[in-house]
Amino acid sequence: MRKIALLLDLPEGKLPGFYAQIVKGLAQRTTLFDRDKELLVLNTSEDRDAVLELLHHYNVPSEEMLLLLLPPAANLFAVFSDYGFISRAERHYLYDHLVSIFCFTKPSAAHSEQQQALLQMQEHLIADFHLEDARYYAVDQHMSELMDRIAKAYHCSISFIQT
Repeated sequence: MRKIALLLDLPEGKLPGFYAQIVKGLAQRTTLFDRDKELLVLNTSEDRDAVLELLHHYNVPSEEMLLLLLPPAANLFAVFSDYGFISRAERHYLYDHLVSIFCFTKPSAAHSEQQQALLQMQEHLIADFHLEDARYYAVDQHMSELMDRIAKAYHCSISFIQT
């Protein structure tokens, strides 16, 4: 599930009351879905617009990005922290612009061939998770072509999804 995030560039040397005003203003304008330090996670573009208006009022620059919220039972691999983070609320996110998500589309003639393909892909996986009736895999966006070649080498078919 895609989420909108704003990374705040909070000015240094401000009094604690300055940050308290921003927090109070946020609470009056919208409900944050989640946060992690200076990163605010929002549900809708309306929430984003309300936060941006407040930040503009306080002259706080921000950078917008898209995040992918992973299911709670997602498997995270060693490189996960290079592509995402775990929030204060213990939710797992991937930076949308850094990853590609795929799933196997047709069962191979021999299930073992798909297992062999996965063994080859394993070293490149960032996370995997189950959604609806399929298992999805996250890789660095630059590894998409390699994942496709590995699948074809093992007579499997994969499909990349638009997040």
